[in-house]
Amino acid sequence: MATLIGQADQPMAMVNRPNSDGFFLAEREGRIRTGDISGNGSLIVGETVLDLTEWITTTGEGGLLGLTISKTGHELFVNYTGTDWVSRVSAYPLVDGRPVTGKEGGRPLLEVAQPFSNHNGGHLLIDGDGHLLVGFGDGGLAGDPWGHGQDTSTLLGAILRINPTAVDGRPYQIPLDNPFVDDHSGTRPEILAYGLRNPWRFDLDPSTGDLWIADVGQDHFEEIDFLPAVHYTVGADFGWKFMEGTREFAGSANDGHRIPVHEYFHGNDGRCSIIGGVIVRAGNLEGLDGAFLYSDFCDGRIRALLPDGSDWADHDLGAVV
Repeated sequence: MATLIGQADQPMAMVNRPNSDGFFLAEREGRIRTGDISGNGSLIVGETVLDLTEWITTTGEGGLLGLTISKTGHELFVNYTGTDWVSRVSAYPLVDGRPVTGKEGGRPLLEVAQPFSNHNGGHLLIDGDGHLLVGFGDGGLAGDPWGHGQDTSTLLGAILRINPTAVDGRPYQIPLDNPFVDDHSGTRPEILAYGLRNPWRFDLDPSTGDLWIADVGQDHFEEIDFLPAVHYTVGADFGWKFMEGTREFAGSANDGHRIPVHEYFHGNDGRCSIIGGVIVRAGNLEGLDGAFLYSDFCDGRIRALLPDGSDWADHDLGAVV
């Protein structure tokens, strides 16, 4: 069992440091700290290397919500909620494995206004091509009152996929295999998947590139969504707000929307809000190869979703975090 040495204030994300056995840790208030793993497996929390607290709000579900590193190891990407209620994705150069501090936000990539203080999303990942995946919730309140989940002219309620390289004054590029790159109907070409309520965390299978999404539910169901890498060029509508899990919520879903690979009812077993997750591809975790590990904010138990023939089987691993 790993032991935490040092104090971390509301840790939100961790990412391995380039050319190191250590990691960066993001605290919700806006600090990014170093960390290391000792010989006995203890997690040692170290110094602050980047402090964005002056520009971040933690009201509601705001904060420093996402953190990742470019495929080259030369940039650190952050996703945070600004005091003006604008979500910002920015890049900081890494020199000798440390972010170079300077003006607020580093190199700006994306700015998305948040109409309310919840469902900010915030997760960041780098895919195998070096593209940056960005998650945003539907913008908040209950029931998606502005319909962002099904509005593809906005970046809310969606997972985006961009090439974070600046070219000719543009802060990022659109990957040519994005599903809506040639769409001229007003759909944003950054969108990879939409119809999401609050995809607070998601993960990529390192073996296949498949995308796994834990989407926080409304009244009844938490859901786990799945988008195979081979369908990236097609994109996906996961149904919100027409659907909550496999149940109609408001109206009828579009033809071809994707149903979750797993859902669970919250309210009668101590669960309330899905937290997930990671795909396991490690030989030292017997029986869990290919599992999607996740938990729930209220009960804290670790569960594994594993392939079971043509379906998926959910296993309670008995651990509590």
